Amino acid sequence: MDIEWLEDFLVLSDMSSFTRAAQARNVTQSAFSRRIRSLEDWIGIALVDRDTVPPRLTMAGHLFRDAAREMVRQLQDTRIALGHRSKVFSGIKLFVAQSLIQQTLPAWIEQISRRISGLKFDIQAGETYEGVIALANGRCDLLMAYHSPLVPMSIDEKMSPSITLGSERLVPVSQADEFGSPIHQLNESRLRHLPLLSYPPETFFGRICNGIIRFRPSDPNFNIIVQTANARVLQTLALAGMGIAWLPERCVADDVAARKLALAGDDEWRVKIEIRLYASHERARLLNANLWDNIRDMKHQNLAVR
Repeated sequence: MDIEWLEDFLVLSDMSSFTRAAQARNVTQSAFSRRIRSLEDWIGIALVDRDTVPPRLTMAGHLFRDAAREMVRQLQDTRIALGHRSKVFSGIKLFVAQSLIQQTLPAWIEQISRRISGLKFDIQAGETYEGVIALANGRCDLLMAYHSPLVPMSIDEKMSPSITLGSERLVPVSQADEFGSPIHQLNESRLRHLPLLSYPPETFFGRICNGIIRFRPSDPNFNIIVQTANARVLQTLALAGMGIAWLPERCVADDVAARKLALAGDDEWRVKIEIRLYASHERARLLNANLWDNIRDMKHQNLAVR
């Protein structure tokens, strides 16, 4: 049996989609399906009911899932303890939500490195849901991601407690005109179709934006121009005047100050989100005896996160 089969199965159990799970594992859907079938052949029983939409775990699949997660965790922890995490690089595996890379990550690494000398990081970046899966499956040691009550995440905080590093706001912005006013404004929603630069609905920011819009007394009349999970792409398109985009406030602060972008809506269109770091106590101790305690202490400092 290959450990990748176990990881594939855990990703599939979390995502309930062969297509999305294959994309998360960076393999073709046909190859991913063959690997799940190989695992079932090795065990000798069906783990997934493929006749349902979306596919669901069988009773055996539910029973096997906890065992698979524990096997993967033990194998990863053993590799860490033995110091054989990588033949080339043995840094702390940190998964970072894409939008936190530019503003938050450098300041956090600088501060933790001042407290603990000799730290090395092996950084992965992607969507929040990918990081949640990586943390659950033992493929990362720490997860830095956004958190909001609007988007519940499937993280067991008894097994993977979190520390809040700071807070942020997701704000709607549009290209600014010569007077510094937005060329697209949310209060014009009744007058015309507002061009929207959006996130896919299954992403963290996409779910937040859907929540903001859904709970409005009267839904704005949006026309989706572009959809992408990459906030930097949306920022570039907003600067070009293509439409309204919801972006982290810190990421657009310089453009707003330079009057290249302008806020396209008032406070009722903005939402506060937290920046959290997740890890398991066991994994933190294996990485560095003082790592988690130092991270906890840092939250009382004036971090470069609002």
